[in-house]
Amino acid sequence: MQLMKTGPDIIKEEAGPEESAFSIYPTFEIEMDLAGRGNRIIAGIDEAGRGALAGPLSVGLVVYRDSFFSCPPDGFFRSVRDSKKLTPAGRSAACGLVEQYSLYHAVKLVSHRIIDRLNVNGATAFAITRLLKEMPFRPDILLIDGRFNFDVGVPFMSVVRGDSLSGTISSASVIAKVTRDRVMERIDTLYPDYCFRQNKGYGTKKHISALHARGFSRVHRRSYDPVRSMIERGQRET
Repeated sequence: MQLMKTGPDIIKEEAGPEESAFSIYPTFEIEMDLAGRGNRIIAGIDEAGRGALAGPLSVGLVVYRDSFFSCPPDGFFRSVRDSKKLTPAGRSAACGLVEQYSLYHAVKLVSHRIIDRLNVNGATAFAITRLLKEMPFRPDILLIDGRFNFDVGVPFMSVVRGDSLSGTISSASVIAKVTRDRVMERIDTLYPDYCFRQNKGYGTKKHISALHARGFSRVHRRSYDPVRSMIERGQRET
């Protein structure tokens, strides 16, 4: 694992294929390495809804005590792992574990309007900044899933496939996904034609068919196709 400084307060990490290939479940190896370098408060961050056509972006943040890294309960990572690999019931159970064992956890929802205004990367930075402002303490470093390089005022490590590698990132993945799914299920009651309860705003065949048949709703993202193209053709919100 190589660490490369990309600025005075920014660290970027890229996991090589030899590391990810054998990672069946996430671990706290990255966190323990950082803790050994003096980072006591390590916050994992992940998002849900990045590629959805409708609804908010959900960004989760989780902090564990550094003592937890060396002794998580048996089976912890069979439950708390990449949220995309869990069933809805599994995500709900994992969310309960994160809430039980974390020192601090929070989720910030960013509306589709802000996503359209800032783009999805800007919306992620916006959410992280808000999360950090609302924390009762300042993290020493952030672990963020994906490839990011922005200034949020705290050193961070960008971890490719972080939700499969890092325990704090996978925990953030779980709470972000569970929170957003619940929101989309509520939105489904307002806009049942788009089947948001099933597709959570993503571009399934039924969702795309509904867009072409009925037009787009208030909660659709205008900067994402096919809605963007529909607007360019002069179509208005239904």
